[in-house]
Amino acid sequence: MHRLSLISKIFIATAIIAGAAVLGNGVHWQSSSPVELLALLVMTLIASRLKVKLHGISGTMSVNLPFLLIVAVRLSSSESLLIAALASLVQSIPAVKSRTTLVQALFNSATITNAVAAASLAFGFALHRGLVAPLSVAGAGAAFFVANTVQIALVLCVTEGKDLFKVWRDMTRLSTPYYVLSAGIAAVICAAIQFALWTEALALLPLMYSIYTSYRLYFATPAAAESLPAEAKPMGRASANVASASAAAN
Repeated sequence: MHRLSLISKIFIATAIIAGAAVLGNGVHWQSSSPVELLALLVMTLIASRLKVKLHGISGTMSVNLPFLLIVAVRLSSSESLLIAALASLVQSIPAVKSRTTLVQALFNSATITNAVAAASLAFGFALHRGLVAPLSVAGAGAAFFVANTVQIALVLCVTEGKDLFKVWRDMTRLSTPYYVLSAGIAAVICAAIQFALWTEALALLPLMYSIYTSYRLYFATPAAAESLPAEAKPMGRASANVASASAAAN
């Protein structure tokens, strides 16, 4: 693990500040549907704890993406941003044991908060343009995908000195199927909720648990590590470098 450069520290700090600003600007502490808010909050937090360890990467992948898209579509900006921030922090527990890992948790929370904000804006824009709800949800998923992956690719670029486009390309190659699946699931569930079909909506949690189980079994095999793109391997070192930002500043 090497010390982060000044540019890396500035970028990480900027991302955290931007996430905090987005959250602070969007949170107005009001809810038109407390029951729906509570239900989506609980399901999102539970899904955030369903994490898969990826070979060659010191981070994890959670199956909470469909829930994050649903809250971006169904709830107000204040509600969706609050849930996004809480979900990403819950995903980091119990990893946050020191000041250095707290920096990593805050960075992850900021990137997810920014991505949910982008998804919410994209959904509102699509609806305003007259697109049908499923296409608007797809637009929200695309905005989340771009915002999230670009932020991660940027931090890998500044901490590891890798080519930005190549890192982003290989990252999208690994994660695109999951994003497409999540956007499709979110569109179906949003339609079910719209017609008060809460039984179908609640079925999302066991569905995501089955996906989590499948991913966990797949990535538990040595062959899964070999199937990762070559540029995915350095992500583990970059995560460690992000976590060491606070210590390196001393």
